[in-house]
Amino acid sequence: MIQTLINTIKELQGADWILPASFATLFIIRMLFLFLFTGRILFRKKTIQLTPKPISLIYTVRNEETRLKNNLAPVLSINDVEFEVIVVDNFSQDNSFQVLGLLRGRSDRLKVSTMHQETRFSTKMAQNLALKAASYEWILPVPITFANATPGWISGISNALGNDKTLVVSYSSAQNSKGLVNRIYRIENYLSFMKSVGCILNGFPFVYSEENVAFQKKKYFELGGHGLKISEQYANLELLINYFIRKKTTTILFQPETAIKKTEELVWNDYLDILKKNLRIEKHLTTRKKALLALDEATKILFTPVTIAVLIFVFELWPIIAGFLLINFISRLVIIKLTQNRLNERKIFISSLLYDLVVPYFKLFYRWYFNNRREKQKWKVKA
Repeated sequence: MIQTLINTIKELQGADWILPASFATLFIIRMLFLFLFTGRILFRKKTIQLTPKPISLIYTVRNEETRLKNNLAPVLSINDVEFEVIVVDNFSQDNSFQVLGLLRGRSDRLKVSTMHQETRFSTKMAQNLALKAASYEWILPVPITFANATPGWISGISNALGNDKTLVVSYSSAQNSKGLVNRIYRIENYLSFMKSVGCILNGFPFVYSEENVAFQKKKYFELGGHGLKISEQYANLELLINYFIRKKTTTILFQPETAIKKTEELVWNDYLDILKKNLRIEKHLTTRKKALLALDEATKILFTPVTIAVLIFVFELWPIIAGFLLINFISRLVIIKLTQNRLNERKIFISSLLYDLVVPYFKLFYRWYFNNRREKQKWKVKA
């Protein structure tokens, strides 16, 4: 077999090398992304605990009467950590404000504000009210769907807030439950977080989510708040965070203790909303970061068809191709398993491998569909 391979390689001339060379190039790029981006977090030194700093947790809620009772009360009962909770009620039509009044009577650390009428860009307006009301320098946006808050969650983030830092990034996803939507939603969250973390560690920093990301309040006001980005309907604080985020001033907490898992009954639109949000966030990134993400997606999309083409047209090289594919597969297997264990993200191991292989083609179509639809909507508005 070895002699056959040697003879086949010797017989390749000129254009015959295009497919094997393309495969080799794509293989090297994919392995670099795998180790230098996806897997790099595994080789990072453990975050040093600093002197805890007080932090303001901000919630923006609308018609969340039940979740306020079930999810906010446990947060307010946490002791031995210095923090405050700021809730802005975004024109709720249920008893949310009354529930907040009762909770306010029980806890001095809770501040409540309300928006008395429905407005455009209401989430951004509510966030602006919350940040203005915050007493502490550090802000942590929290979804009201996060249940089972623990002292270790807040203290873990509080201990990572340093004077030389402006941002602390931790994991956020949904709790594991039955159903395909829940699974692919969690997979997309996991892969988006890993992409973001890899880019931060390699000097291309950005975040896809504002949830569970602590930042210095002054950075928000230095940028003039939501300002020119207020009309962006698919992203909020992420757009501002991505303006001031820097590798050296960002701490990544890659551990289950500081991660949050939301209790939500997910539907397909929730999954599609993540895709839309990620597309819009990428749209606002710098050219350098866009180019890196485009290279990642393009090589991911091209790798499978080029591999198939090599096996069809230069079949004699199949042992070499199979060897490279085995190396790639085992490496991905190990890195994904280790990172998911570190985040305590269960029951998406095999499905995330399949998802990452197939979904880039769907995302390519969805990107075209989403952007095309937005352009049509703009023309309708102008008309």
